[in-house]
Amino acid sequence: MSTCAIDAQITFLYVADLARSAAFYGDALGLELARDQGACHIYRVTDSAFVGVCDHREPDPGGTIITLVADDVDAWADRLRAAGYEVDGPHANERFALYHLFVRDPDGHLVEIQRFDDPL
Repeated sequence: MSTCAIDAQITFLYVADLARSAAFYGDALGLELARDQGACHIYRVTDSAFVGVCDHREPDPGGTIITLVADDVDAWADRLRAAGYEVDGPHANERFALYHLFVRDPDGHLVEIQRFDDPL
């Protein structure tokens, strides 16, 4: 049986205003624009993980969470608040052994930034 390799992962979100989303993902989160496809912008999260935002369909934030893993959750909270975003947290979550915050992007998609208390 041959192995099929996966080289990267992209999560796409549909947004109402591409420029407004670029300000959140590119400026507030500081993600590098890896590819501008016109109707979609793809931002690099790590070498093999990406977030894509597209404006060619209606936004539907129901149930999707983009989770970014980082060591300094408090610094992220400060950065996002300074950029004008409402941040829920940071909070310790004993059930899942992590420390995290939540913020909504301009279209209401939930973004979580977390640190594992027990690193992977």
